[in-house]
Amino acid sequence: MSLPFNIKSAGSRFGVDDPMSDDTGMFNLSRTERYVAFGACFVIGLVLSIVGTILIFSGSMAAFAVCYSLGNLVSLFGMGFLVGFKRQLKMATAPVRLTAFLIYIALLVVTFITAFTLKIGVLCLILAICQFCALAWYSASYVPFGRKMIKGLCGTCARAI
Repeated sequence: MSLPFNIKSAGSRFGVDDPMSDDTGMFNLSRTERYVAFGACFVIGLVLSIVGTILIFSGSMAAFAVCYSLGNLVSLFGMGFLVGFKRQLKMATAPVRLTAFLIYIALLVVTFITAFTLKIGVLCLILAICQFCALAWYSASYVPFGRKMIKGLCGTCARAI
C-alpha cells in the first residue's frame, strides 16, 4: 500500500520520519498485516482488561491483576506492529516519555505485588486506575498536543467541581 505522496522524503525535510514506513520489521509483515496485528492486539488487550475489571468484583485479586495488566501490556505490544518493536522501545525511553513509561512499569509491578501478597481489593483498584492513567499519559505523548489536551480536560473538570 503506497501513499499518494512520499512522507519519508517530505518528513526528512522537517525532521519527522514516517512511523509506518515500508520497513516490515522482524515479522516480515505487510502494512495491512501490521494494521490487522495492531487491531487484534488492541481488541485482545481491551477484552482482557474488561475481564480483569469484572474479576475484581469476584474477589480474586490475583486474577484481576493478571488479566488487567496483561490486557494493558498486550495493547501496548500492539503498538510495536505499527512503529516496529525496536523503534517503540527507543521511543519509549526518549526523555519526553521515559518518566511516564517507568511509572507505568512500576505500577504494573506494584499491582501484581499487591494482588498476590496483600490481596486488598480497593488498593488493587486504585493501582489499576493509576496504571491506566500512566498508560494514557504515556500514549498521549505520541499524539500531537495529546498531553496538552489531557491537561486542559483535567483543568476543566477541576474547575467544574
